[in-house]
Amino acid sequence: MVYYIILCFFFLEYIRPGSYMPALNAFHLNSIVPLTALVGSFFTDKVKVSEVLQSVNSRWILFLLGLMVISGLTCDVKLYALNVFENVVGYFFMFFILKKEIHSLDRIKGVLFVLILVHLIVGALTPKLFSGDGERHYIGSGSFLGDGNDFALSVDIAIPFCFFLLIESKSMIKKLFFVGALGVLLFAVISTQSRGALLGLVCMGAYYWIKSERKVLGLVVAFLTVVFVLAVAPPQFFERMESMTATDEEEMEGSALGRVLAWKASLRMVADHPLFGVGVGHFPVKYGAEYRPEGYGKMPWQTAHSSYFLILGELGIPGIIFLVSLIATNLIASERLLRHSGPITSERQKTARDLVIALSASQVSFAVGGAFLSATYYPHLFLLAALLECGRDIYKKSLLPEASGGQSADALSGRYRPLAV
Repeated sequence: MVYYIILCFFFLEYIRPGSYMPALNAFHLNSIVPLTALVGSFFTDKVKVSEVLQSVNSRWILFLLGLMVISGLTCDVKLYALNVFENVVGYFFMFFILKKEIHSLDRIKGVLFVLILVHLIVGALTPKLFSGDGERHYIGSGSFLGDGNDFALSVDIAIPFCFFLLIESKSMIKKLFFVGALGVLLFAVISTQSRGALLGLVCMGAYYWIKSERKVLGLVVAFLTVVFVLAVAPPQFFERMESMTATDEEEMEGSALGRVLAWKASLRMVADHPLFGVGVGHFPVKYGAEYRPEGYGKMPWQTAHSSYFLILGELGIPGIIFLVSLIATNLIASERLLRHSGPITSERQKTARDLVIALSASQVSFAVGGAFLSATYYPHLFLLAALLECGRDIYKKSLLPEASGGQSADALSGRYRPLAV
């Protein structure tokens, strides 16, 4: 039951149906559903609470929460810090529930399918995103999927999920569905004209090619993807992509220049406040009030346009250590597992291996695309942390015999010593 409740949580968190049907807000589903799942998870014993809290990712997230508490005590506007803190606590609960409940391949496939589906629904509810008119359109839900750039980053993260389920599907109907979904998701990234998301997509493809045992086929897929992009991309897309190469501030278009100025402001913030930053949730107000660049007059409050520079400015050096470490330790742990797991001897192992690769590809997308978007406190980072741990655990179980002396692979998994990060 808890598993299905957490699936409902993703529908509520990504789509925010109350934004389209305000009457639903009276039921406070976005609070009741995750809290119900959290309470229910304490009554399931497949994975112990102590195992979740002792995981590397859990410790890093708790470290972040500790930093945010200190920041909240020292910052100027406590309400700004409290709002961000509440969101991250909620995402830690999401991480906790996923770690407790996602302990089989079928369950993690269900989560990946729902995450694909919610993006398709959000796209269908916001058709202007696909108009190709060059304008910035906002998501009606008002969630963390704020505008086209936010949506494109989230889609980038979901694309490897779709590719994985496409490969693993046995039914032709399912394969056709995932081929269609993959095409829609790729089109969504191109339509938003998000340069950061495009870079994330390219790096994701490069990672897949490196991990692929069929390099020639990988090049063919890459070629077909480029052809698809050229066929569907609007003229404005190519104009925005050309602006990525501009290095002179006078040559940069508005959003690119604003991004560079915000990054420079972040460096000044951490120089002034290296230990605790200017305060969680405070980058926009501090930028507008104290750190706006000279010669640009009055500038509106704006965010850092980068997950890395946002946390660097708001939480100082400990904050950037958290973010880089959480991303790097997961990628390193997955890579070590892939390298030292030995040859694939069964279909079960191949599926689990492909899962770890897909989840790592999503992490690469976030690591690259998130460098150009203030997504530090979005659910992506915490979602991927949970899924990567679950995916590695599932792969480790697949390396054990199906049964030994009447014991299942799950029972034997307790004897498996995970690789150190």
